[in-house]
Amino acid sequence: MTESEKQAYFQEAEKKATSYFKDKYELDVVITSKELLPEMALDSIAMEGHVAEHKDQEFTISYDYNEKKIKNFGMSPAIKEAITAKGYDPYEK
Repeated sequence: MTESEKQAYFQEAEKKATSYFKDKYELDVVITSKELLPEMALDSIAMEGHVAEHKDQEFTISYDYNEKKIKNFGMSPAIKEAITAKGYDPYEK
């Protein structure tokens, strides 16, 4: 994969992740790190971040760039509480 392809996937992944949180939980988030997982194992980008203006509300999420969808979502107790307070079930698929 070329560097420009990698950067395009990173931009796509970040856009999808921020849209996921906005659409599903009404949360604005900041992506703080992105990592391309080994291509021989997964076609995914792992990301970490937090809710805007709430650094304690942390999450991890991955984006499959071949299937064009969000895969795994891990959350800190603080973001789980924020999602639940908005009336959403953080474990609903």
